[in-house]
Amino acid sequence: MIYKSEGSENFYRLLHHLNTLRETYGYKEIFICDRFGDLKITTSTGEVITNVAGFEFFQMAISGVTFVSSIVPSVIPLENEYGKLEHGLPTLYITTPVVYEHKVIGAVCLRVDVMKISKLMRSVHLGETGETYLINKDGYMLSESKYLKYLKDAGLVQQRTTLELQVVDAETKELTRSAAACIKGKKGHDAEGYQDYRGVKVLGFWQWIPELDWGIIAEIDVNEGYGPVIRLHTIVAPIIILVTVAVISFAFYFGKKISDPILYLTGVTKSISEGDYSRRVKITSHDEIGELSNSFNKMASFLEEKTHILKEYTANLEKTVEERTKDLTRMNQELEKQSRNLEKAYKELLSLDQMKDKMIRDVSHELKSPVAQVQMAIDLWSAEVKKQHIDHTKEEKYYKIIHNSLQRLRKTIGSILDLSVLESGRLVFKKEFIHMDELVLQITASMRLLTEKKGLALINHVNQGLPVIIGDKDEIQRVVINLIDNAIKYTEKGDIHVFLEQKDACIEFAVTDTGVGIGLPKDQFGKLFERFFQERPRIDGAGVGLAICKNIIDSHRGNLWAESEGRGKGSTFKFVLPIARQDAV
Repeated sequence: MIYKSEGSENFYRLLHHLNTLRETYGYKEIFICDRFGDLKITTSTGEVITNVAGFEFFQMAISGVTFVSSIVPSVIPLENEYGKLEHGLPTLYITTPVVYEHKVIGAVCLRVDVMKISKLMRSVHLGETGETYLINKDGYMLSESKYLKYLKDAGLVQQRTTLELQVVDAETKELTRSAAACIKGKKGHDAEGYQDYRGVKVLGFWQWIPELDWGIIAEIDVNEGYGPVIRLHTIVAPIIILVTVAVISFAFYFGKKISDPILYLTGVTKSISEGDYSRRVKITSHDEIGELSNSFNKMASFLEEKTHILKEYTANLEKTVEERTKDLTRMNQELEKQSRNLEKAYKELLSLDQMKDKMIRDVSHELKSPVAQVQMAIDLWSAEVKKQHIDHTKEEKYYKIIHNSLQRLRKTIGSILDLSVLESGRLVFKKEFIHMDELVLQITASMRLLTEKKGLALINHVNQGLPVIIGDKDEIQRVVINLIDNAIKYTEKGDIHVFLEQKDACIEFAVTDTGVGIGLPKDQFGKLFERFFQERPRIDGAGVGLAICKNIIDSHRGNLWAESEGRGKGSTFKFVLPIARQDAV
């Protein structure tokens, strides 16, 4: 779905990146809007909200906060878990501001699949009847219940439990014990049992997550949790009754000898039924009472073992819930990280767009003059050919104007493109060892004919055997040629001196001429290296040569500057480059 900048390569690159993020992390939708809430780009191909200014998740992002919304019903039809469009589908939004130059200019929004959270809750296995689920501050479920089919059959929900089922006692219609304690921000458990939303007595553990305004509850039916204990208690009760009746029947015959052990056994039984499973019957006789005592002790040991297992199970349950809470927190941190990556990508796109606008302005500005000269020559020649007698001397003159203007156009466009690539930082410089003494001597030898043609002397002061530097040889050669060529252009008579020597941990290159000099104040010499600045405009120059040189030297961790005593007193251009480290050599 495209709303702005349709057809832009950068737009489609961003849209592709957003779709990749959505597919990788399983988001339902990623969209970006401006600071007024207008939708600019989205991964959705269906119906969308074109303006989100009235939504809390957008308002929080515009205020400069990364925000996770509550799970709320959607305001437009969205595709549900059955592949059908549904109005009011439970939806979760995560938003973060887009900041440019310390100002919030928009927001990045993620729409999360709520069913992913339900699957995470179902991954906690608590026996046959146990389940783990989330609730909001109003006590409504935020994840799907394990008993969804039962709840639908009972008419308690229509589609799903998320945002439909309030966790209340089936009889009192009040929030269950776990839900009521949880939304108060409390953490705890109940090992005695309470009624859940199905009307079943359960054991439970709960904890509130204040960062998300969610509560997490884990429950298991009492019958499953305490089943072995209840069954054993059911077996013990009839045995006690039978033994008591037998003792009363035969009390006349056996008297105190039998009644005391029975009373003692009854006391131990009462202690165990009250929860003291460490008690044992200490009767060592070999009669029926002794056998009953041994059986009773085995039963008590079994009860104690099962109770210990149940306590460990409860402890493990609490640990599992804590781990799931950590997983949710870690998921939130990952979402924040992805938001920062999106913000970084958005800034890079803005930078590329600004560079494009700047290049268009530069090209249009620099092409006006040569284009105007070509147009003027064509107009004059068109007027000339209409005459009966054509002046062929003018034909040569106009041809020269057009040829020179076209050459200037070609050189200007090439220089602007080179400078734009350098300023963008996208040019990858080669890294190779450079012997600056050999390079400078080769260049001066190749340019000597040009100086002699103009009646100038090119004098070398190159120290040989200098340490090597590391850089792009072609680009460094380009800088040296440009500086010497400038010296030749702006010197009508005299000498041009080329110097190369070692200065501390650097190699210093300098070219000194006896030409026109620099008329600017010394504190404004830096303007010479700005794009399109020309102190003395020339027809054959675009004013970007020194700017290109400056960019190349800066990219090699060096420095380029100019020196002059004033107009008519010549000038010196110098640059330094660091010597390669010994371990690199």
